[in-house]
Amino acid sequence: MSRRFALCWVTSSQTKTEDQEAWIMVNNIERGWELPGGWIEEGELSEESALRELFEEAGFLGVATHIEKDFFEEGDLVKIEVNEVPEPIGWESQDEKISEVGWCLEIPEMKQWDAAEIEKIRSHDWSDSKSLRSNS
Repeated sequence: MSRRFALCWVTSSQTKTEDQEAWIMVNNIERGWELPGGWIEEGELSEESALRELFEEAGFLGVATHIEKDFFEEGDLVKIEVNEVPEPIGWESQDEKISEVGWCLEIPEMKQWDAAEIEKIRSHDWSDSKSLRSNS
């Protein structure tokens, strides 16, 4: 079985304006700006991996609300909400491979990602994705 990865689409529960939704990106020292995420460890669910990676790379705890399985060829996209107010100033990561973490309102200049990939995620209709919220 091939290795799979989970990527995080992280937004704030503190802002609800759909026309100006901020999301988190990390600046990897080798790959440049990208979404937080990483390889799913053995025995781990995609949403667990995404939450772990978000904490390791951005220092935030969040709630996984939706998952889109196989959004990427070898991975899943997990929507996560954090209870943080987006700020215009980036911060340092505890992960030595990440030089900076920040909230984005626009797609930054990227080395490895294509802006169309971020735009596809940004405009994704989560209503058809599997909800991870409990119905209680």
